Amino acid sequence: MNSFAFHEKQPHGTPDFPFEYFYITSAHPRYEMPFHWHKEWEIIHIIEGTFTVHGDNEVYTAHAGDMVLIRDGMLHGGTPENCVYECFLFDLHGLFRNLDMVKKHLRPIYRGQILPDIFYPAGKMSDVEYAISRLSDAYNRYGTDNVGGTSADDTVPENPLELVVLGCISQLFSAILQEGAYTTGQVYTTESTHKIDLIKTIFEYIELHYASNITLDELAGVAGMNPKYFCRFFRSITHQTPIDYVNMYRIEKAAQMLHSTRLPVTNICMECGFNDSSNFIKVFRKYKGMTPKQYRRG
Repeated sequence: MNSFAFHEKQPHGTPDFPFEYFYITSAHPRYEMPFHWHKEWEIIHIIEGTFTVHGDNEVYTAHAGDMVLIRDGMLHGGTPENCVYECFLFDLHGLFRNLDMVKKHLRPIYRGQILPDIFYPAGKMSDVEYAISRLSDAYNRYGTDNVGGTSADDTVPENPLELVVLGCISQLFSAILQEGAYTTGQVYTTESTHKIDLIKTIFEYIELHYASNITLDELAGVAGMNPKYFCRFFRSITHQTPIDYVNMYRIEKAAQMLHSTRLPVTNICMECGFNDSSNFIKVFRKYKGMTPKQYRRG
């Protein structure tokens, strides 16, 4: 996934095959999932443990075998607990760009006339589970090496991953439509749309200013609210206080830097908005259960 931007603008996969896979454990720098959104759809499939997912102003507690389907542009985030999970990100338009027969069935989804359900508990919809298990198996079996390549005689594809993915995504949405696992009609009120747009503005502000001193009054001012009302508004969506969320975002940013750079811990501390190392270590331990140096050793 693209660093820790709230609005992820970097496309996933390639223009010809806009699909990307992530296998995530507690050692992954993106283990926690801060609130964000992107143009792609996303499947979150829980392998072990528990994942509390916030999406579409609802909260879902997903366990092993459960699946969460995030629609394009949907604000979402999550908190894993002793969790191993996998994410499949894909551009639904791009995958079937040249397949008119499939697009005919997906057009109401493209237009937002049909909104697929978000949460799919294990054991409830066998066809959905089968499609996701095939996706997972395909990546375990084929990986992404030489996708689209051919054998020495240039006739037989060495890695049929693209074909498997198209088949599984088609099967997934076919099962959703056949089982009626969707909502139609007016789903979002003007009030709820405004609420989501406003919280996205707050998240983008945090993304731009997390390295500096962000105060509650400052965030409330961005939202055009008094601090007390803003705290209630923010908690109603994230289930955290604004400052707790800022600190969590800073720690996730620090974890990514510890994983991908050799910068000294003191430098990372300052670049992530903490004024002193002792407080940084204390907050890092709160969210990660270990010190920054222990996290880097991994």
